[in-house]
Amino acid sequence: MHKTIASIFVLLLASTSVWSQIKVSTIIDESTPSSKAVMTDLRSKIGSHPKQFTLVSSSKDSDSGVIILGDCLPQKEKTGEFVCYYTSHYVGLTSKIFMGGGIYRAATADEVADNILASIAQDIAERWKGMVRANEIESLEACLYLTQSSCKVPEPLESELKTKIINLSQYLQRGGLKK
Repeated sequence: MHKTIASIFVLLLASTSVWSQIKVSTIIDESTPSSKAVMTDLRSKIGSHPKQFTLVSSSKDSDSGVIILGDCLPQKEKTGEFVCYYTSHYVGLTSKIFMGGGIYRAATADEVADNILASIAQDIAERWKGMVRANEIESLEACLYLTQSSCKVPEPLESELKTKIINLSQYLQRGGLKK
C-alpha cells in the first residue's frame, strides 16, 4: 500500500506544481474516538505537505478548496480495527462538487489515514483542473446572466476569451465556453 501512496503523491506533486496550495477543511464527529484518531492522523499527513496543501478551519476560510467529511464506526474493543468512510468535495466560488469517497478498514488509525489521503490525492490529480475550470465558467456565466452589465473574466479564462471584461452579448457571440 505504501508504494501506491508514494506513486499517487508523485502524480499529485507533479500535477499541483502549476497550481497554488489547495486549501483543505476537515469535518468529523469528534465524539467518536476512532473518528477523532483517524482525522488527527489525516490532518497531520495533510499538514506534512505544505507546498500542496494548507489546512483551514472551515470552508468559509477559503475561496475554493476541498472539504473532507469523515467518520468511523465506534471500535468494539480498544484494539479493534478501524472502519471509516470519507467523502471529499471541491468547494468553488459558485458550487460544491463531489470529488470522491471511500470506506477503509485497517488495524490502525494511521493506516486508514494513509488510505484516505491516497484516495484524496488521486481524486485531486484526476479531477482538479476540470472542476476548477467548470467552476470558473459557472461563476462567469452566473454573473453574465444575472446582471445587465459587464463581468470580470476569471484570470484562467482570459486567454481563451481574449479579454478581461465581457458582457453577455459578447460572450454569446463567441459561442460561450465548454466545461
